[in-house]
Amino acid sequence: MPTPLRQPDLLSNLTLGTARQVPGPVVAEWLEAKAAVDPTADSAEQLLAAYAISERLHRLSPGTKGSIPSNTAPQEEREATTARLSRALELILRGTYPHVLPEAITVLNERKLLMPPHLLPELLDEAVSKIPSAPAYAEQLLAAGGNRANWLAGQNPEWKELSPGYNLTEALAKEATPGRRVVLLQRLRAKDPAAAREALATIWSKQSPKNQESLLAPLETNIGSEDVPWLRERLGPKRKGVRRAILRLLLLAGDPVALDDMLRLAGEAFDGDGKIVSILRGAEGIELLEAYGGLKKQETVGAFFLSNLPPHVLPELTDRTLPEFWNTLNKDQLKAAAIAVQSFPAPGVRAEFVRYALRGNPAQLPVKEAAAITAALDQETFLEIFHELLTTEKNVFHYGGLARILALSRNEPWSERISKAFVLQLVSTLREVSTLPWKLQNDLKSHWELSLPLLDSAIFGWARTHLHSMTERGDVFGKLATDALQTLAFRRVLRE
Repeated sequence: MPTPLRQPDLLSNLTLGTARQVPGPVVAEWLEAKAAVDPTADSAEQLLAAYAISERLHRLSPGTKGSIPSNTAPQEEREATTARLSRALELILRGTYPHVLPEAITVLNERKLLMPPHLLPELLDEAVSKIPSAPAYAEQLLAAGGNRANWLAGQNPEWKELSPGYNLTEALAKEATPGRRVVLLQRLRAKDPAAAREALATIWSKQSPKNQESLLAPLETNIGSEDVPWLRERLGPKRKGVRRAILRLLLLAGDPVALDDMLRLAGEAFDGDGKIVSILRGAEGIELLEAYGGLKKQETVGAFFLSNLPPHVLPELTDRTLPEFWNTLNKDQLKAAAIAVQSFPAPGVRAEFVRYALRGNPAQLPVKEAAAITAALDQETFLEIFHELLTTEKNVFHYGGLARILALSRNEPWSERISKAFVLQLVSTLREVSTLPWKLQNDLKSHWELSLPLLDSAIFGWARTHLHSMTERGDVFGKLATDALQTLAFRRVLRE
């Protein structure tokens, strides 16, 4: 029996070439035993033939026998959807009604219904895409897929971050990209605040001040008194932005020392009438302010305190109610105050700011911040505020008004009353203006599109009557009216 050939030896010989390393007689003997000798072939060709045959024989050789572990999806605890709802979900996930997906996921999770298995790949792709921007929503998407979705996430590398077994702490330790670390830290913070804090502590000293400032932002999630000691230990870096970020977190965590320091400084920032002054007097006060990061470029003392102080302390400082105090502020100061209202979780203050904004001068109001505050309201509070407004005022949702913008910032569907008032105002503008300027046309188109997932599906019958004539228009608004009716009819299936 000829000596067996080793593929690495043959490959080495081929790489060097037969001129530098002559093949041994074992190659010819092996080829002869395989009845593969070509009398016309030289040594190089024989070597190449031997390698090709041995490589093919190696591929054809049987593998090692063994048992393949069985890995199947666990049994589902949720009920399956009806065929009608299953078809509706397919239309949503496959691009016909993509804007209805959040509502559909809410319905499935509220009713403990299961996303049809054949739609899980699309569901998991959507969930993965939402991890950086909306990790909580990604978890809701995964939950709608039931046990099988969790199991599938562990089978595909592209979905591994959704898997229950995905170790966020290990991923954070291995990750080198700052932006990616922020995403992982935010997810870990939502699941295990202490583990996230410890993971950040492990890499903290190796980060640049700029990266440190970015990595502090995820700590806002589930911030509490247990974070205060760790934050205070890191209050002394050179970069002002890091100190400012730590001050914000200390105040959000309810640190009494930071709050007392800010109140002591703020006492000098308001005059006897409770109005903001722009100069902070005294070297001691300036030194304390610098210890917490000082002022940003072109930032006033007033803006600093308004954006960092918890809003509930302002009435005592100013001897005014919050709406009375907000009336004394200019637009930049009101924006700073709105940032604080948005940051500190005080639902009563948020509702008070939205009420103030709806009755204030739109030109003076920070619209972006007001919309974010409105979006954060719970559904009951939002409905209460807007129903009050509809009772006391006419044409609430007129074009150019703040109420329209704030209502469109919501993520949950409106009530039937709000939906009807909004549609009537949209239709009224189109009927009153014969020639639409470009900006007005563009804005109205955007408002129609944004309202489609927000209108109460219960108004379908009413809307069919009021939008029938609109569907006959030959412009984009005829198509939008048709889309509105189709979407309302479609969304009713979700609630059946």
